[in-house]
Amino acid sequence: MMQQEKNLGRESLTSIVIYFCIGLTILSSIGINLLEVKVLNIEYIDRGLYSIITEKGNVNVHPEDVLRIERTFSKKSFTGEIIEIDKIYTDKGFIYLNSLAPYAEAGRKLMNSVDYYGISLWEREDVDWESLRKYSYSIGTPLSHIPLIFFLLSLQYAALSIGGVALAILIFPLRLTEDESISLTQYPIEEGNTQAEEEQELQKEVMGTCAK
Repeated sequence: MMQQEKNLGRESLTSIVIYFCIGLTILSSIGINLLEVKVLNIEYIDRGLYSIITEKGNVNVHPEDVLRIERTFSKKSFTGEIIEIDKIYTDKGFIYLNSLAPYAEAGRKLMNSVDYYGISLWEREDVDWESLRKYSYSIGTPLSHIPLIFFLLSLQYAALSIGGVALAILIFPLRLTEDESISLTQYPIEEGNTQAEEEQELQKEVMGTCAK
């Protein structure tokens, strides 16, 4: 009975933690989507200068500002159209480039101005993922929103990590707990049988002594 209550307490606690982490992940995702700034157009100005037109205003980008380019292979969308989704990291934020977008040609021109071979992953020297983390926000995002976006991202990663650990605790120890409960119920029975046999032998010895 105590073992069952312990199991129910553990399951209830881990379930509460998992539901809380799921809710926190959903809320943080909604917040990030609300704060995300969409690119409306990309225009080439002059001498390699591009104007990125976003919902929050225009941002001028030069090829020297591009730090990393991630290209994806062509694949079919749900509608059957062939699309490519590329990502351009700059020191002013990143740009998602959809091949179906009206500004796709200008975006490719910006990528080709630094990546002449069209490789799947291009980045400048001395640039790695850790150095790009501080630019992991949509280009055009107001400076006041950037700390909030990073806070929501950290909150989301923490919720996913804690929820995963709680889920593992909830699932994997169940078999071990069942084996322990079986062993705990078997040992007292065996011990009780041994004591009963000893008492019977003692009674026989006493009866034998009395008979003599």
